[in-house]
Amino acid sequence: MKLSELTTNLEIKEIIGDLNLNIKGIYHNSREIKRDFLFICIKGFTFDGHNFIDEAINRGAVALVVEKEILFRPGITIIRVDNSRKALAILANQFYDFPSRKLKLIGVTGTNGKTTITYMLRAIFQEAGFKTGLLGTAQNIIGDNINSSKMTTMESVDLQKALKEMVEQKNNFAVMEVSSHALQLSRVEGCDFDAAIFTNISKEHFEIHKNFSNYLKAKKKLFLSLNRSKKEASKKFAIINIDAEHSKDFIDCNKVNLITYGIEKEAKVRAKKIKMKLKSLSFMVETPIGDTEILLNFGGKYNVYNALAAIAAAITQGIPLNLISRAFNKFYGAPGRYKLLEYGQNYTIVIDFAHNYHGLGSILQNLRNFTPHKLITVFGHGGEKYNKVRATMGEVIGTYSDYLVITADNPKSEDPVKIAREIEAGVKKTDKDYIIITDRVEAIKHALEKAEEGDIVLIAGKGPENEQVYHNKVIHHNDEEVVKNIFTGR
Repeated sequence: MKLSELTTNLEIKEIIGDLNLNIKGIYHNSREIKRDFLFICIKGFTFDGHNFIDEAINRGAVALVVEKEILFRPGITIIRVDNSRKALAILANQFYDFPSRKLKLIGVTGTNGKTTITYMLRAIFQEAGFKTGLLGTAQNIIGDNINSSKMTTMESVDLQKALKEMVEQKNNFAVMEVSSHALQLSRVEGCDFDAAIFTNISKEHFEIHKNFSNYLKAKKKLFLSLNRSKKEASKKFAIINIDAEHSKDFIDCNKVNLITYGIEKEAKVRAKKIKMKLKSLSFMVETPIGDTEILLNFGGKYNVYNALAAIAAAITQGIPLNLISRAFNKFYGAPGRYKLLEYGQNYTIVIDFAHNYHGLGSILQNLRNFTPHKLITVFGHGGEKYNKVRATMGEVIGTYSDYLVITADNPKSEDPVKIAREIEAGVKKTDKDYIIITDRVEAIKHALEKAEEGDIVLIAGKGPENEQVYHNKVIHHNDEEVVKNIFTGR
């Protein structure tokens, strides 16, 4: 693609050099640059791409997009913009020919529930005969290719490339998690969503957003983007959990079709007659196209909300209720979410990705209903995250658990003991028994040794993750594998 065509939609402050260049690829990481590529210099949280310009040129870059004024490089075209991260998204859309306009794209945002909802939606669309791609925290699924994900929402250039692959493989739908970080950092800029789902919001992620107001503002960007589209506005939908705090903020910024869902308040899609068990639940759902019974192969009231979101999105796309119900009958959950492990033990082991106080509170309240015995929780908090929530996490977990094992969960550059002590401050408010064991394998082993007949052990935070990240190393770690090795004597 000619550089002049590639930069058509870019707001440019200055051009030095020739725009009549043939660009064969674009990227923001100098290590991935090849011959005749455009290198976009992004100032990140750790590295500044402007410091890697010469490396990119040595690898074959013929043009640069920069935010800063830089030294002239002979034979290299330099394009200066205000925001190179946003420019990357605009360029990626242009380079990959706006793939989101050729798919039915559904985005899910909120503090919790995103992953489960996307997997539910994929199951429903697949049941209805539609080829469906999925992008999110656990996996990226494009056709027959299933790859582990490194972030909730990938960088814009990788996202547009993935959507382009879905188009080429003739996918009908794409369902994706849209994180507040992605919205704040313009990763989904230019994505043309057909529907957006809001699940819930709590006081998280202030390590980037600094305060709740900014966090809320970032989340709302997904819904505001529905109002700016090349697609027909009458076929766009905002799908909002009416029971969630701050739901009105999302309703008020919406200018397309509104579908509300919930349990407590009047909603267009509403659950009634909920029956909950440890391993399953059922409910009647009332919708604008009729009512039906839904059976889920896992528990938790919060999963009723997740199912309602998926049902609401599915009916906006013309999926009949009988197919939706049938899809749920066959669906056994998203990777690492509410997974019960059976090794012949006389107590229950649950693996779950819950890693913030809102998600932990939800699953613990649910599990508390199913044991008159001990509820033992293994958990930690990620390093380089907003540390003010750690005491709140400790208090929430202490409120519902009988015994707590505080451990490490990707401490990164932080001291795992320091993180544990910050959690401990909240646990102490509840007067519950606890222990700190920063070695996560030993922490899990201790929890299982502590468990007795009828108890429930929740191993929270990592779900399907296969790594434990420290400041100077990354080691293989999977909670489910650890449990299996303990019971098989490995």
